[in-house]
Amino acid sequence: MMETTTGLVIKGLREKYGYTQDKVAEYLGIKREMISFYENEGREIPLEVLEKLSDLFGVELEAFFVDNVDEALAEVVFAFRKDDFESDDMENMAAFGKIVKNYLKINNLYGSI
Repeated sequence: MMETTTGLVIKGLREKYGYTQDKVAEYLGIKREMISFYENEGREIPLEVLEKLSDLFGVELEAFFVDNVDEALAEVVFAFRKDDFESDDMENMAAFGKIVKNYLKINNLYGSI
C-alpha cells in the first residue's frame, strides 16, 4: 500500500474527473499555480478549499486524508468526464456532488430510502 498525501488525493480525483488544473483553479477562484502547489504539497491547503473540492468531487472531507489514493478514488460515487468544461459546469457539478453527499448521509442515518 502506497503512503499518500492530501495533494496526491486531490490530483487523483482531479484526473479521474478529467479536470485540468486551470479549470479547478478557475472554479476555486485561485491561480493554477496554487493547484500545482497543493498537489505537490508545496503549500498548506485551506479548509475552505478542501470543502469546495469535496463538493466538486462528491466526496467527504475525510477522503482527502486516507492512507492511499485508491481508497479515496473508491469513495467517488459518480465521475463525469467532459473535455470543455465552463465555469458554470463546475459550479453545477459541485452542487450535484453536495446533493449526492447529503443523500448518502441521510441514507446512512435512516437506512435505505
